[in-house]
Amino acid sequence: MRVEKYDIEIFLDFDSGTYRGHETIYMSGIDPWIDAEGLKISSVKADGQEREYITSPRGIQITGEVMDKVEIDFEGKASETLMGFYVARSRTGKFFTTQFEPNGARLFIPCVDRPEYKARFRLTVHVNRPTKVISNMLPEKVESSGKDVTYYFPDTPPMSTYLLYLGVGDFDEIEDAHGGKRIMLAAYDGKSARGRYAVEVAGRVIDFYEGYFGIKYPLPKLHLIAVPEFAVGAMENWGAITFREIALLADEKSSESVRRNVATVVAHEIAHQWFGDLVTMKWWDDLWLNESFATFMSYKAISAVFPEWDHWEDFVLAETDPALHMDSLSTTHPIHVPVKSPEEAEQIFDDISYGKGASVLRMLEDYLGEENFRKGIMSYLKVNAYGNATMNDLWISLNEASGQDVLSIMTDWVTKPGHPVLIAKRRDGLMNITQMRFGYLQRSEDSWPVPLTYYTHDGKRRSKLLKGSVTEIEDADRLNVDGKGFYRVLYENFENEVRRCRSSFDRWNLLSDAYAGLLSFSLDFGSYLKFAESFKEEKSYLPAITILSQLTSLNAISKGKMESIYREYLSSLYEAWKDRNDYKAKMFMGVLLRRLAQQDAAKAKELASQDFFKTDPNYRGAVAVAKAVVSSAPYDELLSIYSRAADDEDRVNVLSGLLMIKDRKGFEKALDFMKSEHVKKQDLRYISYAALNYYNYDSFWLWFKDNLNVLRKVFSKSGVLPRLITSVVPYIGLDREDEVKEFFGRIEMPEAVLGIRNGLELLEVYSRLRRSIIASL
Repeated sequence: MRVEKYDIEIFLDFDSGTYRGHETIYMSGIDPWIDAEGLKISSVKADGQEREYITSPRGIQITGEVMDKVEIDFEGKASETLMGFYVARSRTGKFFTTQFEPNGARLFIPCVDRPEYKARFRLTVHVNRPTKVISNMLPEKVESSGKDVTYYFPDTPPMSTYLLYLGVGDFDEIEDAHGGKRIMLAAYDGKSARGRYAVEVAGRVIDFYEGYFGIKYPLPKLHLIAVPEFAVGAMENWGAITFREIALLADEKSSESVRRNVATVVAHEIAHQWFGDLVTMKWWDDLWLNESFATFMSYKAISAVFPEWDHWEDFVLAETDPALHMDSLSTTHPIHVPVKSPEEAEQIFDDISYGKGASVLRMLEDYLGEENFRKGIMSYLKVNAYGNATMNDLWISLNEASGQDVLSIMTDWVTKPGHPVLIAKRRDGLMNITQMRFGYLQRSEDSWPVPLTYYTHDGKRRSKLLKGSVTEIEDADRLNVDGKGFYRVLYENFENEVRRCRSSFDRWNLLSDAYAGLLSFSLDFGSYLKFAESFKEEKSYLPAITILSQLTSLNAISKGKMESIYREYLSSLYEAWKDRNDYKAKMFMGVLLRRLAQQDAAKAKELASQDFFKTDPNYRGAVAVAKAVVSSAPYDELLSIYSRAADDEDRVNVLSGLLMIKDRKGFEKALDFMKSEHVKKQDLRYISYAALNYYNYDSFWLWFKDNLNVLRKVFSKSGVLPRLITSVVPYIGLDREDEVKEFFGRIEMPEAVLGIRNGLELLEVYSRLRRSIIASL
């Protein structure tokens, strides 16, 4: 089958959200299948003649051969979910927007909704009120007649259906002609002025990518669009990128963490304009070619634009560590994963496709050398521009650029689930290494070609391609330099390894491996605590935030049984950081004060006495948590603050406080508030904050069961639900493991199968650890 172009005309009734459509698909094929869901098809012509077709809930099949084109008349209505063509509401009005990845275009128009069928799109949109229309291209003409307006958009370059965009509403916009490029930011309710920071970042990032890839940004404009209701963080529609407001709108009044996140997300989505849009994976089994590269390149770009940020620290925290965690389960999947159905495609937008893939690419770049890696990427993009590619196309380009047999090295890394653990033992000046597949519940016999790096005893950096299950290395002092390798190292005595660390990355990496050892029962709880003593007054951001995160999780897993130990660490870390005012200190203290507010009554009272809106934005979340803990009427007080909050950052901070209320009735009211009309549907995902509120796991579990269908509806087809299940169930299922397994065993939820499997296995891991912690205290 061949598809060349879509000529689409839409007649939208703004008030009702209903629309009529007429499209011509220039295509050929025998008995072609057209994807269409939730649409009313009223007429089908093929090559100018009425044609019989077979309908199903998923689309239509046209009988016979099509030589040139198919014409379809259809009707649809904007959805109230957050997928397809849907209505997004703000506090003052509404507008229409789209989210099509992975399989949502078929909810808007009949189409061949598969990424390998790239085509040009010409779009004409009629609206029965004077308003603005945004799409992938700049309009070539706009006509107004009375209250009606029509936008005519020219052909896009060849692209996949999931990259088509349509936005209709009263946008306010700002624009910057950065080096001749039109960068435009659109928002609602007069918020576009808060997007100047994102526009500035976008211009600098485009400059970096054009230099790195050797390919100019290919479209005449780039729109950054703030969407008030959006299930995912952002979406790389070619030339018309959509974002949650909190991922795009930031200014000098925003917290340091939000500003950094905005920059990273903007860089990630702009990277997609090359990786994903210009060159697209052929099928969803190679989703990682889009997401892993965009993730990796976004950190590389921001590190170049803001070198003072030490942004690779954020990379290992946000990408490598979570990916190693999920990849330690038997339920994990390969980076290159077989995908047979739309439901399967929705579920692989996860830590493996993003974080593991990006981390493996970082390891590969370290092995090949930065310039060889860059030359390979440039070749890959130029050879496959405006087309589709597979992972083998990438390996061919990197092979040619580096002279290395990349295919033989990387095949195992992308096609096998899991990752290696190197069991390291020091014997007579040698490092004896045994390689296995790491797992929390069990290790198994397996091996990968490992690009191993290590320090010698005199501090020199060495590298070696490790093959096979057993090897030994002379003069090895510390393995996995700066943690760039995607593998675990288990030492005989972690406490003795601290002195061998030469950087904050080494200290993070050692902490991460020790914690994995604890979760896998390779390291007992007492030995872990003894090792952790070395980080009790840690002054470097990366290992400090890591030990804080680990102890916070352990305290929740123990359901407060280790609170005295936890408080001692919180107090020590606070003393080490309290007098600092640099940007890393603000980020760290923003998290630390939240945890102190839950555990330290005096600190909670001090924080709760502050005016939320007059507090430094970096610490407002801590103030909200403190008010939840010590206020006599926490629900009412936080609800009052929420009603006055003007932006999503403040609202999310207040929601995080509401979900930390210890009083059962107040907490249950907070949960019900989360699904009310006062909270954006997109923000229902923040119920995950309550996974740390171990005082109310009973209530949370009951609510979660009763409202699972609400979550399914809100996050339909978005891939959010499986990740939410994985993050919540391992905590709230503690001490009710059989009930949780029985509950999920009797419901059918194909869109969240992977999330359920991951959640149940993590529940088993945490339950085992909980018993061990309690027994050792």
